[in-house]
This record gives sequence, C-alpha cells and structure tokens, in this order.
Amino acid sequence: MTEDLKSQRDRYIAFSLAAADLLIEVDEDFRIVRTVGATQALLNQYAAEVIGGDASDIFTKSERPFARRLLQRVQVAGRIEPCALDLDQGDQPPLRVNLGACHLPGHHGHSFLSLTVLTDAARVEIEGRDEASGLLEPEAYKAFAQKTLSRGGPGAPDDMKLVRVRGLSRAVRDLPDQKAQMLVGEIGAVLRANALNGVAAARLSEEDFSYLPSSAGESSSQGLSQDITAAARAVGLPDDVLNTTVMNLALSVGNLDPDSIARALTYVLSHFSVTDRAPVKDLESGLQAAMAETVNHFDSLRTLIDGGDYTLFYQPVVRLDDRSTHHYEALLRFSDGRAPFDTIRMSEQLGLVQEFDLAVARKAVDMLNLRSDVSIAINLSGQSAQNDAFRESLRTLLLPFPHLSSRLLFELTESKAIEDMEAAANFLRWLRRIGYQVCLDDFGAGAATYAYLRRFDVDYVKIDGPFVKEACDNQRQRALIRSIAVLARELKAETVAEMVEDETTLKLCEELGIDYGQGFLFGKPKAQIDMPRQAVNGRRRGFSESWG
Repeated sequence: MTEDLKSQRDRYIAFSLAAADLLIEVDEDFRIVRTVGATQALLNQYAAEVIGGDASDIFTKSERPFARRLLQRVQVAGRIEPCALDLDQGDQPPLRVNLGACHLPGHHGHSFLSLTVLTDAARVEIEGRDEASGLLEPEAYKAFAQKTLSRGGPGAPDDMKLVRVRGLSRAVRDLPDQKAQMLVGEIGAVLRANALNGVAAARLSEEDFSYLPSSAGESSSQGLSQDITAAARAVGLPDDVLNTTVMNLALSVGNLDPDSIARALTYVLSHFSVTDRAPVKDLESGLQAAMAETVNHFDSLRTLIDGGDYTLFYQPVVRLDDRSTHHYEALLRFSDGRAPFDTIRMSEQLGLVQEFDLAVARKAVDMLNLRSDVSIAINLSGQSAQNDAFRESLRTLLLPFPHLSSRLLFELTESKAIEDMEAAANFLRWLRRIGYQVCLDDFGAGAATYAYLRRFDVDYVKIDGPFVKEACDNQRQRALIRSIAVLARELKAETVAEMVEDETTLKLCEELGIDYGQGFLFGKPKAQIDMPRQAVNGRRRGFSESWG
C-alpha cells in the first residue's frame, strides 16, 4: 500500500510538472511552504532560500498587487483561470509566466500554484497599458475585446462590466504621489483579478474602467465595490470618498461581423466615458446607436463642407537665425465652434477628409493669389495622399497656378497611418518635381514618422510640440531632438519646432540646431495675415519668396 501511495504521489507530481515549470505551495498568509521543479532557474534562489517568503514578492513590483489579489481570490473561489504575470529577475528583464492556482479544503488552508514559462508563440502581446494602473488603454482593450468576441466559442464572455469610481480623480490629486500611485495600482489589481486571463481590463478615463469578466469566481458588484473601498482605506481615505457603480453590457454578438463588433464597442466605451449611465444594454443595440450616430456625423460634416462654414487662420513660422517670417501655416476653424482636431479625425473615419483637404487647398490658393508677399503651408492627410480621386482633383486645382509652387507647402500629417506607401511616395515626388515642397508634420508623435522619413523625400521635418516642450526639462528628449536635427540635415531637410512659447524654448531650439520655430512667442493663429516679420538685431534682412 505504501508503495502504491508513493507511486500515485509521484505520478501526480509528474503530471503537474508536465504542464508547469514550477509548483509552489503557500500557507494561508501566502508564505511559501515548499517548491517543486525549476526553483533556481525561475526564482534565482535555491528551494530552501525561498521557504517562508511572500509568494507575491517573486513577481515584479508592479505585478505584486495583482498577484496578491489572485491569491486572495483562490482562497475564496477555489481556483483561478491562468493569468500572465512577470517574474522578477533582478537586473535581467522579467520573465513572463502563466500563473495557475487552486485551493483544496482540508489542507491547512494552503493553496497550490503552478508557474509555466510562456514561449514567444504562446504569449498574448498587447501594446498600450496605462502605467499607473497596469490596465489596458482603451484602444488596446477594444482590440482585445473585438478579437475575443469575434473568435467566440467556449470561454467567450457573455457580458462586459463598465465601472465608474466617483471621487477617484480628486482623491488622486489630493493624495501624496506615492499613495496616489498605490491607490490606482490597487484598483487596477482588483479589476485585473476579475478579468479574463488577468488581461482584459481597461482604464477608459480618470474615473471610468471596464473589464471582460473571468469565468472563474467573478466578484459581485457589491464585492468589487468593497474591494475598491478597502484599497482606498489602505491609503488613509475614509470609506465614503469613493463611490463605485458597476453596469452590465450583454455581449451576445448574433450575426455581427468583426467590423460591426468593433464599431459597437467603440460607441459603448466612448459614450460611457462622457455620460452618467450606460447608453445601451447589449452590443447589438450599441451597433444600432453607433450607426445612427455615424449617419448624423456624416450629414453634419457633409453640410459643413458643402456650405463652406469654415475659415482659415494663419500662424507664422519664423527663421530662428534672424526672426524673419518664413511662411504661415493655415489652420482650419469652424464658425459653429466645433473642435478642429476632433472634426478632422471624424472626417477621416467617415472618408470625408479628402474633401476637407481639397477645400483648404482652394482657400490657400485664393489667398496666395491675393497676397504675393506671403507663403502658406497646408495640411495633407495621409488618407488624401494615397487617394487617387484626391490626387487628380489636386492636380486639376494646381496646374493653372504654376507661379504659386514656390509659395505653397504641403505638411503630411500622421493622424491616420498611410497604408499605400508607394502611391503616397509617388505623389509627393510629383509635388516636389513641379516645385512644391513637402514637410513631414508632428515628427516624434508616432512611430510611423520614422517609416515615412525612410520612404518619402521631404524638405522639412516639423518636430511635435509636446516633444519640444518636454525637452526643456528632459535631457533625454534634448538628445533625441538634436539627433533628429542632425538626421534631417544629412537628408538635406530643415527642421521646424512647434510650440515655441517663450525665450527659454527658443534658445533651446537654437542650441539643438533647429532651423525654424512656430508658437505663441512669434504669433497666435489669426484670420488675417499681418505683414511678414523682417529680420531683427542686425541679422539678415528681407523676405524671400522661395522656400530654400
């Protein structure tokens, strides 16, 4: 009998180690009792050295609140579904593992953990996490949810939780930094502990969150609220400071295709973040609402374009070596007060941005024909640059005015990534061949700008404003901007810095080798173009009609 029991024990251990790299037994306080398997390889210590240690401490610092929540959950629920966490490896990069756990009655309150190293093929790589909470950012969350729902099958969630924590933004502002970070991190851990695979939870805004619930041991709304209250209490806040509400969205997808699911999720999550209640009860209703809203937006933008209910404001761009005006950037403004950035982004989503770009080009051409003493830059969406109909319409507009080519610049924006790089590159080469110059806008704001710089021949590189502002206090940013200036110079392009708002920033730009500046220091956007500024302080004087 003894031999049979030993054989049975060894068999169970073999089965366990076939599915995991390390087994850990912990007591009711989550102290390590024993380990079996690759202890030294994964924990960088011998088995005897880890006994008595807190099991959550084997993970990276940012993962420890989440790990503790999982250990607490397994004591209540009996088991958790495997969740991916990062093992602390000291000075080396963390090691990604799957953590599984179960709690068996009658074993002195002990729980049993399994750690399995995730291979590259097995990892679910998700970019876009909110650093403070450890939760997904909205776009990454929507992509994960859309993929999960489109795949369907066993384990697919039946609902989505929308969580509002009123009072959180004020509490974070009032608390010392360390405690504020602890509070947000603990709330993130609470949500991740309830989320599918420990991943599917997001921070939508300062006080709004969402998660796809795990199939194992999900907390009730009351339990979730109590956990968040406990997190607030741990940093010294009274129990009534935070008020948590949980709303439910049914996720029956019916016959919805992946694009429809994505559209419905976008509608639901964006509207939850700006309203006091869940806008719909289920995903299909969300799609209907999203489609109705899209039609309204399209009609509104179509009316705006057809009615010409917008104008151009002009902001000067100056040479830093002599402070003379080099050109003016044309910026859209709407008479009904709608936000230009949001309107342009919406027009891109609805396929109307090409008409906006063409309308702006017409107004700029009219102004250049009126004012022979100025040069103007207009924005060109990546969508427009790769669109056949737009390119032909712009050619038709420009061909009667060859004399304007030295005074009209096109700024290629990255608000929507270019897919047909070859078509866009050919179009930009045509513009430059007939005398127009091209600027790569908002350099540093997105990863695609470097890809654009490799593929497109440009005359100017405009460095993103927040990137410039941050450089005033950040040595690393200064080094990056200096390298951009050197790179542009080697490519025979010049550089423009945005958001130059004071003399300190101006001096920094000069030190970093930037050629031109734009910002409130030189002038705010205005509906009328003033006389171009002449050179000052005995430097080069006069205005050149050419860009070069």
